[in-house]
This record gives sequence, structure tokens and C-alpha cells, in this order.
Amino acid sequence: MATLPRISIPQPCAQPWANMSPTAAGRHCAACATEVVDFTRMSDAEILAFMARQGGRRVCALTNATQLAPAAPATRWRRWLLAGLALLGWQSATSCATKPPQQPPVPTTATVATDPATAPARQIIIRGQVLDGASGPAVAGVRVLINDTQFGTTTDEKGNFELVMARDWAPIAGGSVTLKFLGSPFDFQPKDVVLNLKATPQPAALAVHLDSVPNRGKVMGKIRMPEPPVAPPQK
Repeated sequence: MATLPRISIPQPCAQPWANMSPTAAGRHCAACATEVVDFTRMSDAEILAFMARQGGRRVCALTNATQLAPAAPATRWRRWLLAGLALLGWQSATSCATKPPQQPPVPTTATVATDPATAPARQIIIRGQVLDGASGPAVAGVRVLINDTQFGTTTDEKGNFELVMARDWAPIAGGSVTLKFLGSPFDFQPKDVVLNLKATPQPAALAVHLDSVPNRGKVMGKIRMPEPPVAPPQK
């Protein structure tokens, strides 16, 4: 059986898919003067066969982010292809999220209250839940950053988050805080929520609804292959 190379998209492209002209294999990008092949309509075998026919020519393609997820073991060639698809834009698109947010400083007391109703005056607690759209499910793994810092937290499996901060901490000492919500760049648009801590010293629990990005769950860019592709064997 042929050994299959891995494929990757080192630099995902942000050109609007909707603005491109339809072609037989996908769409034509005027900005790059090239055809973007629509892999979202192809099976794994069709993608590999297509790449094998290119003879080493660089290909720009649109692919589903769901194609990056691991699948149940099948044939050897399918496992190889899925391993390659796991690199499609994933590393570069999530590189900014590889380092988790730093925990913000808290008041220097022996015991930190966890109930906003009993929190000391020098302590601020902000809680909430992040949801997919107006009425969608909870979203796990969303980074919640404070103002323009790398301090913050990440939502849990139920989309919940909690921030405990010292009121005299420099980034929020002015009485205002902007929470920046960053989900998967393939699925959600970033969102800022501004809170006036002078008017509301202990904010009520937040419900944050993230909006979908256009062509949600899709990655586009030039494919790089470390060695020539070989089409999977015919069944």
C-alpha cells in the first residue's frame, strides 16, 4: 500500500468565499488570481486523488474544520489523511491560544470569598456563561481576557467562567473593564463586553452570546505537502 504524505495549510486565508466567482471545482479568487478548490464537497479519497493529479502544483482549497477532527480507525490511507487534515490551519489559527490566560491578581487576604454578595470591597467577582448564538448550546474552551492583557480564564465544559480580581489592580483601577471573548476562529466572531464597575461594583451573572463567522467551520488556504501525494488504492 502506498505511503501517504501529510498535508497542511500553514497560513489560512481570510479572503471572503462569498465574493469569489463560482468555478467547476470551487471558486476563483480575484485577489490571488487562482482557483480555490472546494474540498468540503469531497470525500477523503476524492481529496487525496485530486492532490495526486496535481503533479506537485500548489493548490488553494476550502475545507471543513470538521475534517480536522479525529475519526474512528478505518483503512490505513484514511488514518494518514486525517492526521494530515489535523494540521489544516489548526496550528497557526490556534497558536495564540496555546498559552492559557494568566490568572488575574486577587486581594492579599487569607480567605477569598466566592459569593459576590459577601465579597469584600476590594474584590470583584465576574461570573457568566458563553452560549452559541441567541439560544444555542454552551461553548467550552472560550478564552475570556481582561482589557488588553493576557490575564483571564477559559470557559468550562458548560460554558461557565469566573474572574476574581483585586479592585485596585491597575488594568481595572479606572472602574471599567472590557472582557474579550475569543472562541474558535473558524466558528465564532470575537466579542467585547464592557462593564462599568463604578455603577455596578458586583455585576450580575452574564450571558454572552457569540455570533458565527461567515462560512462557519471552514478553513481556506494553500496546501503544503512535504512529498508527492499518492492516490489511495481502488477498492
